[in-house]
Amino acid sequence: MMHQFFKSIRLTILFLLLAQFTVAARAEFEFVTVFKNGTDGYKNYRIPAVIVAANGDVLAFCEARSGGDLSEIDLVLKRSADGGKSWGPIEMVQENSRFRDLFGRDKKEISVGNPAPVVDLLDADHPGRIWLPFTLENDRVFVTYSDDHGRTWGQRREITAEVKQKTWGWYATGPVHSIQIQRGEHKGRLVVPCDHRIGEGGKDRGTNGAHAILSDDHGKTWRLGAIDDTYEDGLNANETTVVELNDGRLYFNTRDQNGESKGTRGGAYSSDGGESFVRSPDEAYAYFQPSPEQLDPPVVQSSLLRASSTANGDERDLILFSGPDENGPTGKGRSDLRIRYTTDETVTWHDGPLIHEGPAAYSDMIRLAPGQYGVLFEAGQKGNKRSDQIVFARLTDEKILLGTATENPADRNSATTRPNILFLAVDDMTVSIKVH
Repeated sequence: MMHQFFKSIRLTILFLLLAQFTVAARAEFEFVTVFKNGTDGYKNYRIPAVIVAANGDVLAFCEARSGGDLSEIDLVLKRSADGGKSWGPIEMVQENSRFRDLFGRDKKEISVGNPAPVVDLLDADHPGRIWLPFTLENDRVFVTYSDDHGRTWGQRREITAEVKQKTWGWYATGPVHSIQIQRGEHKGRLVVPCDHRIGEGGKDRGTNGAHAILSDDHGKTWRLGAIDDTYEDGLNANETTVVELNDGRLYFNTRDQNGESKGTRGGAYSSDGGESFVRSPDEAYAYFQPSPEQLDPPVVQSSLLRASSTANGDERDLILFSGPDENGPTGKGRSDLRIRYTTDETVTWHDGPLIHEGPAAYSDMIRLAPGQYGVLFEAGQKGNKRSDQIVFARLTDEKILLGTATENPADRNSATTRPNILFLAVDDMTVSIKVH
C-alpha cells in the first residue's frame, strides 16, 4: 500500500511538472495570425514585409490575391499598436483597379506587389515618412509615401525609367523591408534591394541578377545603384535582402534561383553604400558567392535584420537571418522556419531556434525594442502541404542565442506541444527532467 501511495505521489508530481513545462514551452514565443486565406474578400495572402512606424505601430504589408502570382493583386496592410500582440482591420495601400488606366480594356487581371517599405527617420522636413517601393505586373516600378504612419498614402509615382535598364524584363523590389544607412559618408541614404531578369515586358524568363536602387534626397529622386550582371556564373541572384555592417559596408544576401553553385543562397558586399558590389574573393564568382552552409533554406525568399549593433550603443552585435530550413524536421521544401544569426558581422553564422514546424515560406523581421524582435512569415499547419496564413512571432535575444525551440504557430490551438525533453527519470523518491 505504501509503495502504491508513493507511486501515486510520484506520478502526480510528474504530471504537474510536465504540465508546467508544457505551459512554459507554449509561452516561449508569442504567435498571432495576421492574415488568413479566405478572409476579408481575398482568396490568399502572400509576400509579407514588416516595419515599425515612427509612432511605434507595427505595419504588416502583404499581397492580397484573388488567385496565383499573376492574378488580381492588391497591396494591403494591418497594424498593431501593441508590438504585434493584436492587429487591427485590413487597410488598403494600393488597389489594383486604380492602375487600370495604364492598360487597355482587354487587361483583365492587374498585379500590384513586391512591397519593400522603409521608414525615413533622418528627414528633417518629414520625420518618420514611410517610403514604399513596389512593382506593377513585375515590370514597372513605383513609389508612394505616407506621412501619417501608413494611414493614408500620397500619389503614386512611377520611377521605372530611372531604375530599370532597357534589357531587363521581370523586376521585383524586395520583397522585404528596405533600409536607411545610419552612419558614415552615406548616412540617410535609402537602399532598396531588388532583382531582375533579362527579357521583355515583365516576362519571368531569362537570366537572373540582383541590384539596388538608391535615394540620397529622402525619396525625391531614385536611381540604380549596385548591379549584379554576372549572369553566367552559376549563381542566379534573385530576391535579395540587405543590412548595414559596423564598418560601413552593406551585406546583401540573395536567393539563388536554381543555379549550379553550391547551396541556395549567395552573399555579396558593398563598400560604397550600395553604389556597387565588391569583387568576391572567390575567383569563380564576381560579386555574390555561395553562402555558408548554415544558411540552408530551400529556393525561396529570406530576410536579414540588423538586430543590434555596438556601433549604435547596443550591448552586442547581432544580425538575424530568417527562412525555411531545408534540413528541418519536415524534410525538403518550403517548411520549418528557422532563425540563423551572426555575432561577428557575417564572418560566421549559427543555427538559431526553429520557430515553426510545417509549411513556411516568405518572411521578414523587425526590431521591436532592444533585445526584442518580430518575424512575419507565411505558415501552414503541420501536415499540410502549403502555407495558408501569415503569422507574427515575437522573439528575444535569449531565445535566439540559446536556440530555444517552440510550438507550431499554425497549431497553437492544438492540445499537442513539442517540448524538447531529452531525458526523464523517475525513481522511488525523485523525478528529474532534463531539457534543452
